[in-house]
Amino acid sequence: MTTPHADLVAGEPRSVLREALAHLSTHRHDDGSLELVGEVPPELSDPLVRALETVADELRADDERRGVRPRSGGHLHADALIALLLRVTDTGRADQP
Repeated sequence: MTTPHADLVAGEPRSVLREALAHLSTHRHDDGSLELVGEVPPELSDPLVRALETVADELRADDERRGVRPRSGGHLHADALIALLLRVTDTGRADQP
């Protein structure tokens, strides 16, 4: 039997990360630009930051393993966020939307 916390993503409970990410939204401006906004409560922000740091470390290590220049700065942070979102939403079950 698995507990809710046994389902970890980047070392953090998937349910906690889903709840943290649910505090983020997008806002489309008249000029066509898109803004990502949100305020994640403290009890959810710590696990989210730890998971993002874990994924960023994995991405840098993968870059080094492949012999390419390691990502950094905004590029690294954007890639880590996207990778984390994909992991959190991929439960591996075909019956999930």
